[in-house]
Amino acid sequence: MKSEKIVLIARLKVKPDSVKSAKQAALAIIEDSRAETGCLNYDFHQAIDDETIFLWHETWANKAAIDAHGASEHFKNFSAAIKDLVDEPLQITLTKMISEEA
Repeated sequence: MKSEKIVLIARLKVKPDSVKSAKQAALAIIEDSRAETGCLNYDFHQAIDDETIFLWHETWANKAAIDAHGASEHFKNFSAAIKDLVDEPLQITLTKMISEEA
């Protein structure tokens, strides 16, 4: 049986003077996001060569779990908190693994 797992990759570029605030807002929702039904992993990263770029690597059991995450109160609060901090629109790519798992 083929897995429904979806890996979400998100990229956010914030204004240079907003790095600290954006980082705090993102870190604040990690625990709640990881506790959601269907969340298999939820990792938050910052680019080494440009501190204004943040990336998320998330694995979800299925699309319904991603949709529930997007509708969650903590994600809505995060979106509101970063609305004025962004320098480029949030980019979200949903992927499926095509290689064998390691």
